[in-house]
Amino acid sequence: MIALIATRCRLFINRTTARKKTHYHWHRYLPLLCILLLPHTATALSGLAATKHNLTASGPGPVKETANAGLCVFCHTPHKANPTRALWNRTLPGVTYNLYRSSTLKSSPGQPSGSSRLCLSCHDGILALGSNVRVPTKGSHFTLGPLTGEDDLGTDLSNDHPISFIYDNALATAQGELADPASLTSNTPLDEPPAAPLAPQSVQCDTCHDPHEDTNPSFLRLSNQNGALCTRCHQLNQWADSAHALSPAIWSGAGTNPWPGSPFSTVAENACYNCHRSHSAGHAEWLMADADQPTNCTKCHSGTVAQKDIASAFLKPSHHPIETSQWIHQPQEDPLTMPRHVSCEDCHNPHSSATTPTNTKTTVSGSQRNVSGLTIDGITTNSSVFKYEICLKCHGTQEPTTLGISRNDNTRNIRFRINPANPSFHPVAAPGKNPTITGLVSPLTTSSQIDCSDCHNNDSWIAGSTQPRGPHGSNYAPILARQYQADDPVVESSASYDLCYSCHDRTTLLQPGTGFPHNTHVVNDQTSCAVCHDAHGSRNNLYLIDFMLKTQTGKTVVSPSANGLLQFVPDPANPGHGSCSLNCHGHEHSPSSY
Repeated sequence: MIALIATRCRLFINRTTARKKTHYHWHRYLPLLCILLLPHTATALSGLAATKHNLTASGPGPVKETANAGLCVFCHTPHKANPTRALWNRTLPGVTYNLYRSSTLKSSPGQPSGSSRLCLSCHDGILALGSNVRVPTKGSHFTLGPLTGEDDLGTDLSNDHPISFIYDNALATAQGELADPASLTSNTPLDEPPAAPLAPQSVQCDTCHDPHEDTNPSFLRLSNQNGALCTRCHQLNQWADSAHALSPAIWSGAGTNPWPGSPFSTVAENACYNCHRSHSAGHAEWLMADADQPTNCTKCHSGTVAQKDIASAFLKPSHHPIETSQWIHQPQEDPLTMPRHVSCEDCHNPHSSATTPTNTKTTVSGSQRNVSGLTIDGITTNSSVFKYEICLKCHGTQEPTTLGISRNDNTRNIRFRINPANPSFHPVAAPGKNPTITGLVSPLTTSSQIDCSDCHNNDSWIAGSTQPRGPHGSNYAPILARQYQADDPVVESSASYDLCYSCHDRTTLLQPGTGFPHNTHVVNDQTSCAVCHDAHGSRNNLYLIDFMLKTQTGKTVVSPSANGLLQFVPDPANPGHGSCSLNCHGHEHSPSSY
């Protein structure tokens, strides 16, 4: 009721002054207004007296005036107001503010106007709270200085929620994921320009804050528990069943408090506050809480709030370097043209990420909902269906710039390598083509499919453990789940090719006399599996055959034979067999049959 009366009073004042009534005309109605509203007004003023906006000597806050003062005089006066809006009793500083900017912002914030301009006459920290009062209480000499500390927003509003912009249907449509402005009520009112009541309404400070009521912290109009205030306007796709909206996880007390100053104790209750700050954000664009981009995620995903410690995986020798290309990622970026980078947001959408499991071995799980990607055909998608599509938007667009193995077919573009149109490929995008392959470790069969994380994974992960799964980091490069010696020569052991042997039975592969060349090459000649096979696939040969010309360090391994040939020719009458023409370890194959 108090809030309703206060709102009606403000509307009365605004509409009266908007119609260019003089202060004398307004004053004529004051006795009648007081008679009608006296009981409620007294209650409202009593409530205001208990807030930090009571700057009198009896005020409860640390900022207050020692001289005699009325409760309302620091903001309002019935005479000589400027501007006439709200009968404002403060001089407005002549200053240009630095405004919020974002690559995803569709509105056009202007210099602060409306109620925001009035709020900033104190909260920009420029003018003194006392001497800036136009009409002080009779006989008083105010000495209060400018606001300082967290209440002083300064003139740089780039790290504060945008204000003074029109919020209409056109904006809601263009921006997307915004509420219909017609659905906003007095709980989150839009500002109606006093001089033009039918003009488009705008977002101002008093859309979120009621300066006369502090039932909720920071004078918020609604409790922001579970993001209730934020979601009045921001209605994000799949937010309602996302992990950040539902998780009951609490902070363990170790590390950094992810919710400083918050009255709430769980991820779900803090909601948007987990990652964002509406004022004085650590990183201005998108109002991120922390200036260091990875910290916005790892402060919780380090075992202190989230169950699994993902942060430690990024400390391993081989990891996705999220620390080296900060704030390059853009929500609307095109995988085909974006600069090379990697961040947590490239693989996870924090507004949609959930704990729901994947439907199949290869489709995305809940933690990767609404993440962009690249299809096996090179077409961008805003919401990946398959896990590998998320990987391909970085590893399937161009040749990597890091050192790597040089091969006969000299491409390291993974999209080309795993393409099901190839003669052979590891079964990531489709089941493999070789029905005669033997020695697969149960439960794998020739019709099985795998995902990228079966090979590129945290080496500490064990099914059912609290160690995180996924290509965050590993002790084995390039972010491998197990050891895979790709140099040459290599002494064969179960550890040397642990990654291969997790799917391919070691005994079957290395058994002498089976017709396979593995025992001769891998055991006797200490030839690495990587010398003959590319683990992702081959565009030219069966059986993943694509010969290594040079190791990652530039050492020559395979070269053409004396007759100038460098090739593998399969035996169509004998699957799994064929002949090679090449020179390897100084040994001529001109050709050699297997």
